[in-house]
Amino acid sequence: MIFQLTMNFYNFAASQFTKFMEDHNPYNNQLSRKKPGKPRMYSSLITKSVFLGLTVIMMFFLVRIVVMVRSETDGHDGIDHLKLELATGRTFTQDELFFFEDTITRYLLSRRFNGTVLIAREETVLLSRSFGFADFRNHTPLRPETPFQLASISKTFTAAAVLMLHQEGLLHIDDVVTHYIPEFPWSNITIRQMMTHTSGLQNYMWVIERYWNHQHRPNNEDMLDLFIRYPRPLNFSPGTRFAYSNTGYAFLGLLIERVSGQRYADFMQQQIFDVLDMDDTFVYDPHNQGGMTNDRAFGFRRWGHRHIIIPDVHHDGVMGDKGIYSNIFDLYKWDRAIHNGELLPDSIWAMAFDHIRLANDHPVRYGLGWRLQTYLDNHVVHHPGRWNGFRTALKRFVDDDVTLIILGNTSRDLTHLINHLQGIIFHEEIAARSQPPEKEDPSEYEVIGGGN
Repeated sequence: MIFQLTMNFYNFAASQFTKFMEDHNPYNNQLSRKKPGKPRMYSSLITKSVFLGLTVIMMFFLVRIVVMVRSETDGHDGIDHLKLELATGRTFTQDELFFFEDTITRYLLSRRFNGTVLIAREETVLLSRSFGFADFRNHTPLRPETPFQLASISKTFTAAAVLMLHQEGLLHIDDVVTHYIPEFPWSNITIRQMMTHTSGLQNYMWVIERYWNHQHRPNNEDMLDLFIRYPRPLNFSPGTRFAYSNTGYAFLGLLIERVSGQRYADFMQQQIFDVLDMDDTFVYDPHNQGGMTNDRAFGFRRWGHRHIIIPDVHHDGVMGDKGIYSNIFDLYKWDRAIHNGELLPDSIWAMAFDHIRLANDHPVRYGLGWRLQTYLDNHVVHHPGRWNGFRTALKRFVDDDVTLIILGNTSRDLTHLINHLQGIIFHEEIAARSQPPEKEDPSEYEVIGGGN
């Protein structure tokens, strides 16, 4: 597009200057009566040669500017307005911007990554690009705006919604769940314990697979009914161990509905997505697909050289532990809202990002809806996701104000990609250290969301 605009300018300017020379050159006027056409050709050649040189210079500067603001997509030729709006932090040189964009793009292409990526540092977007297909069945290309199933990144939103109700005084996270859901089968589990995966609840997916015998997909109320009809013992006494639990977050989704009086999808839409202008983010509700768009990514798995789509399953009817669709730009808005202390006071966000402690005072690397890490001795809060072909990661390097967002839809593990991308983002800091940086823990990316 830039080339076309430049050539249009070149042709227009050259033609206008040629016309000016012909109209004001008496020599041309005299010769034109004797030898029509030759002076016009001679003038045009000289003029276009001059303008060709000027145009090449102009193209060079235009390309350098565009590298800083363009949206890097396959087959997408729009300007990334979000990037222009938010690029107000640290000032990077053009060489630095080119290094990040070129190095990361070449790496992801070499790895044949299929998905979307956004990387930002100090409110400057270093890369926002899509690779490959949203739907391999009809070769629909991905765009940076394409929504993905976030899988367990959805837990960060569910936890925030519970904390909003806590802040409003509609619940307290240290209350037992039965205070708000009287028929909840366990009287000794608190809301906080469900948020921190220390409740001891058994896997609801196993319960649905074993006991659900209806054609329609169960919702969160149906899940509760199954646990009431088919009681399951706790895996351990609440608060004594950490064991990642989708069941806890599914019950948190139900808790939000009971306390707010709204459907989970409606609460999230009205209280979070609309407030933060997350226009391409929504809760996937298989019970109500009237407004569901096909302009989204679909989950696939590799089978030889083919990609096989993974269809919806009964578990997709349950929300809170998964089920939110979003894109890299809206997730960056989510990151900036947290960074700026929106929706919740700073003290509540700080509590969400603090290590929990078990009954024996042993610390656990999980907060309220967020996993906790250190990288280059700095604080990191993050959450990966894994569900039915989707592999996702949202990492917030809090002390460095760096954001890394990766959304994939081919069942591909992201651990090695994240390790390499972190090495590129922090290449200067790593070069100044004598010790290598911390590596990702693959187990954090494999237990999320259950299997395929």
